[in-house]
Amino acid sequence: MAEIVFGAGTSHSPLLAAPPSLWAERADQDRDNPELYDRTGVIRSFDDLAARAGNTFDARRVMEVWQENWKSCQTALDRLREDFRRVAPDVVLVIGDDQRELFDSTNQPAMALSAAAEMKTGVIDDHDSAFLKEIAMAYLMNEEFTFAGHAALAEDLVRGLMDQGIDIGWMSNAPAGKGFGHAYGFPIYQFLRPDPVPVIPFMLNTYYPPNQPSPKRCFELGRALRAAAAASPVDARIAILASGGLSHFVVDEGLDRKVLDAIHAKDSDVLCSLPTNLLNSGSSEIRNWITAAGAMEGHDVEWSEYVPIIRSAAGTGCGMAFLSWK
Repeated sequence: MAEIVFGAGTSHSPLLAAPPSLWAERADQDRDNPELYDRTGVIRSFDDLAARAGNTFDARRVMEVWQENWKSCQTALDRLREDFRRVAPDVVLVIGDDQRELFDSTNQPAMALSAAAEMKTGVIDDHDSAFLKEIAMAYLMNEEFTFAGHAALAEDLVRGLMDQGIDIGWMSNAPAGKGFGHAYGFPIYQFLRPDPVPVIPFMLNTYYPPNQPSPKRCFELGRALRAAAAASPVDARIAILASGGLSHFVVDEGLDRKVLDAIHAKDSDVLCSLPTNLLNSGSSEIRNWITAAGAMEGHDVEWSEYVPIIRSAAGTGCGMAFLSWK
């Protein structure tokens, strides 16, 4: 029987791929971002957010702070990489979200699983940007990268989910001319090289209304994934990984700590009742963490790290989180 033997979560922000010397480019992009939700779930302009934030952003020390942030995050990524090497799973089930890399508004499943035996990443056009060149490489999207799946186990997971009343989208391959995105390329690059074990991508629609799964449904999905794995006759040790989050593009440290505290406390009630009006834009990827928490229900957290990176006077950035279950 298959078994989930390890669980983890990681942010996959571009700020984990490109060094602090290039972060200002991302901060400049925030000025034109139409999806800057404040801490109440209301969309605000960059200037409005900056005015409300007051003088909390110290531009004089920004590079010093960013370097400290970078060091803390890279140390956490190194620790997760060692965890994966220690556990040595046979398969990694990545709970991520698709951001128009595979799907579009003509076909947006609430959740889908890829059962392809072989898959490719998409390609990011760098437009001669040093920042984008760095992140394309760290996302395995500077060129098409081929990675193996596990078709037999993926089919069993789909059947097991269906048996438990969870209707799941089925993919035997990617749409023509498209490839998997950063939610999947980043963990392969960071944790599984140089010889990646098979990866099963699970696509959860965190971003796009109206069919985003509720937090409660995400937790139930995690439980169902664990049961579906246990019902499979495939002999495989599975690692489950939540890819993405936490809060962004405006950092909400209160929300992030609430999520992490609930995971540490094994408080499913808090996770299942998180307000959906706060799970918008990049913060929607918290759903991936809730799903992994459902799969790891009952397990203690081995360690976690939280680094809120603020990259502008408007409070934009990303709440970086890294976590490993026992």
